[in-house]
Amino acid sequence: MLLSFTKFFLILIAVFCVSDLLMASASSPTFNGLRIEPPKIIHQSTLLNGLGQATGFPLNSGKWQLVVFGYTNCPDVCPLSLQKTASLLKMLNTDSERLQIIFISIDSSRDSPQAMNVFTAKFDKRIIGLTGDPEALQTLENEFNVLTRRFQGKTALAYTLEHSSFMYLLDSQGRIRMLYPIATATGGIVQDLHILWQVSEQAN
Repeated sequence: MLLSFTKFFLILIAVFCVSDLLMASASSPTFNGLRIEPPKIIHQSTLLNGLGQATGFPLNSGKWQLVVFGYTNCPDVCPLSLQKTASLLKMLNTDSERLQIIFISIDSSRDSPQAMNVFTAKFDKRIIGLTGDPEALQTLENEFNVLTRRFQGKTALAYTLEHSSFMYLLDSQGRIRMLYPIATATGGIVQDLHILWQVSEQAN
C-alpha cells in the first residue's frame, strides 16, 4: 500500500536536498531516477539474513546495492517491487554480479529470517532478505526516511502496513546515490547503472 506520492516526494526533496531535480546541468548525465547529491552515508547496522546469521548492512561486498523496504505479508507493492528487481538482474545479464538486491523488513513481529528467505526466493534466489529487532529496523527506516503506518486488524498479528515504496541505490561505499519510484522503467535503471559504473571507474 502506498502513501501519497506527492507528500513523500516533497519530503524527500527537503531531506535529501536533491538540487539537481530542480535545475539540470548541461554537463551532467541525464538520469532516470532521483539523484542524491551529495550522496547520503548510511551508518553500519547489524541485521539477520535468511539463515538467521548476523549480517552487517550496508553489505561490505564491494558491490552496489539496490535496497527495497517492505514486508512478507504485503499484498501488492512489495511483490511488484521485487518482481522489478528480479527483471533488473536478468536485464543486466553478466553485469548483475556488480549489483546486490537487498529486501529489508519493516515488520519485525512477523518477518522471521526464514519467512524472508522463502519470500525473496519466489522472485530471485540472489535477492538477500534482511530482518532484525524493532530498534535496528526503525533506525534504518529513519536513515532512509521510510514512511510507514499501521492499520490494525481483528487480532494482534492481523494488521497491514502502509509504506513508502522507493528503491534506493547505494554505491560500493554504502552511500545512497539514487532513488527510484516504483514506476521507474527497469531499462531506465539499467541505463543509470551503466552511467554510474562508468563514472566510478573513471574516478578511480
